[in-house]
Formats: sequence, C-alpha cells, structure tokens
Amino acid sequence: MSPDMSMDDLIRTIHRLDRDGCKAELLSINRPVLDFTEEFIDEHSTEWMRHVLMAAFLQVRQKKR
Repeated sequence: MSPDMSMDDLIRTIHRLDRDGCKAELLSINRPVLDFTEEFIDEHSTEWMRHVLMAAFLQVRQKKR
C-alpha cells in the first residue's frame, strides 16, 4: 500500500483490509517505525489495527511535505 494514494483511496483500502491484511501492513510499515510485536497486535481488534495503520500512513504523508 502506498502512502501516496489519494486520501479517499487510502481510507477505502484500509477499510477493506481484513485482520490478517491489517496485521501484515502494520508489521511491514517502515516509517514511522512501529515497535509492535505480533503478540501485541494479536491482542487488539481489527478496528484498532485500521486506526493505527491510518495514523501511520498520515504521518508518512505529512513528513513527505
């Protein structure tokens, strides 16, 4: 997933991610560095993962400006 996507596309893409997709994105994002273990992520809901993932991508977009 690219942080360069339009905001609407980014929101739609994150919303469509299932639990495994969210987890994979959270574990693979490079910037900002997220210090989450798989065990920590597994303790949270899919909605929580989507929220954190959206916040991370917004941080990436803001730093590119």
